[in-house]
Parts: sequence; C-alpha cells; structure tokens
Amino acid sequence: MKGGSNLGGNAGSVLSENQHYVKAASAWRIVGITGMTMAVIGFSYALYQSTQVKLVPYIVEVDKLGVAAIVGFPQQIEYADPRVVRAALGGFITSFRSITPDAVVQKQYIDRTYALLRKSDPATEKINSWFRGNSPFEKAKTATVAIEVNNVVALSNQSYQIDWTEFERDRKGKETATRRFRGIATVTLTPPQDEEIIRLNPIGLYLRDFDWTAQL
Repeated sequence: MKGGSNLGGNAGSVLSENQHYVKAASAWRIVGITGMTMAVIGFSYALYQSTQVKLVPYIVEVDKLGVAAIVGFPQQIEYADPRVVRAALGGFITSFRSITPDAVVQKQYIDRTYALLRKSDPATEKINSWFRGNSPFEKAKTATVAIEVNNVVALSNQSYQIDWTEFERDRKGKETATRRFRGIATVTLTPPQDEEIIRLNPIGLYLRDFDWTAQL
C-alpha cells in the first residue's frame, strides 16, 4: 500500500510540473508575440516618420552691404508683412519702367508688371495708356533705362509712396538723362491660387490705382 501511495504521489508531482511548464511556455509565447507586435509597430512608425519632410527653413534678410538685418523662421513673417509689400512694389517699378534692348527680357518686364494688375482696376488702364504712347521696344532702339528704387513708404495699410530714379543711356552706354519720379500706389492683397500667378506674384499683391509724376 505504501508503494502505491508513493507512485501516486510521484505521478501527481510530475503532472504538476508539466502544468507549470505549459503555463510558463504559454506566458513566454504571449510575451514573444507582444514583443514582436510592438517591434513591427515601432518599425512601421519609424519608416513613416522617415518619409516625412522635417526641414524647417530659416530666413535671413540682408541689407545692401550684405549684413544680416532680419532673421527668423517663416511663421514669424506675416503674409501681409509690410517689408514684403514694399519689396513687391519696388519690383513692380523696376519692371514697369526699365527699358532694355533684349526683347526677351523686356517682355519678362512687361509680364511681371501686369502680374500685379487686374483688368477691372484703374491702375491697369493707366499702365495700358502709358504703354500705348511709350512702347519700350521702340525706345530700346535708341536708348536704355535703368531704375533705382530710392524709397517705398507706407502711407496707410493700403497706400504706398514710391520714389525712384531713372538713368537713361544711349546705345553706346553714355548717360544722357537722370530723372526722379514719385508714385502713389493703392494696393490690395488677394491670395493667389493659380500656379502661374504664384510664380510671378507670390503674395497676391495688386495695384488698384497708381499715379506717378516727375520730380524737379
């Protein structure tokens, strides 16, 4: 009877150990599956992040001498930042009044001029009238005109005073005249949508009205 009792005890002990091993193996299997799942998720997320652009541009504005004047991230520069508007108006004057013997470049000047004009605004008719009586292509046969924008001052949120100097030269490069002008521009901002407009007028600045006179 004692032998039978010992045999039964040994069998029970073996069974208990087997159950322990089964539970341990099951637990490790769960841990392994969980670890593998987390590894797959982590790898997938890392792969996704690697495809995203993380470059943050930093803008540095320099003065005429090349000295850094204004620095900052793009989000620090407002869409209608007066500095950007003044730069666009200076570019408009340069395009509108410059005269070059290179017909391709002259056409680019005209395109850039009209990129800041809309058909329904008074400024457009005034510019049209000027070009009808003063063809830059005809003028370029005998002379060139270089522009220096001297100052662009905000008179209000929508009006700007622009002062510039025109240097006229004959086709041999000799300076024949220097003239100073002052213009008053009334502007509006309309965010551009068309890709071609964005290329020529990225901030959507338009001259609603524009008058200019020669200064003595």
